[in-house]
Amino acid sequence: MNYYLVALALHAIAEKGSPEKIRVFEMYADAAAYEDHLRTPHFQQFRASTEAITTSRALFDTVPVLLGAKPLLPPNPVVRTADLEIDPARLEAYKAAVSEEIEASIRVEPGVGAIYAVALKDAPHQVRFIEIYADENAYLLHRETPHFKKYLEVTQPMITGRKLVEATALIIATHPR
Repeated sequence: MNYYLVALALHAIAEKGSPEKIRVFEMYADAAAYEDHLRTPHFQQFRASTEAITTSRALFDTVPVLLGAKPLLPPNPVVRTADLEIDPARLEAYKAAVSEEIEASIRVEPGVGAIYAVALKDAPHQVRFIEIYADENAYLLHRETPHFKKYLEVTQPMITGRKLVEATALIIATHPR
């Protein structure tokens, strides 16, 4: 089975300053598609060929908060990731605020390719982001938009921990839907 028949997206990024730290974001239509992927010969070959050079591996099952993306992503994007801890008592309000911000960003900002927000399945107050911008200017413009500034103001008291990571895109691939 071909990867592109089962995966909706695969993004691999390396942390700037620590290129040996690679994050992979994979999105599948359902659990069966993911299981199909694990059985593909190319995945089995990849896993075997990288076993000796991989010092650690962690898999995080996630659930979408909001997955916002344009049909075509930029070819040489600027990528940012963020790991946030949200006050569990304010989680639903946070999800509403971030969903509003992502929807506006995708709708009105030409330089925003994708903003994916997912929560860890076993710890829903831990929210992970991958953001894909056409270039550095698009990222800087995004930070100055009214909807992003509103998001910052509204969610600041809800966020109890934050790790922001600049990254270099290794693979940015989506399957046309």
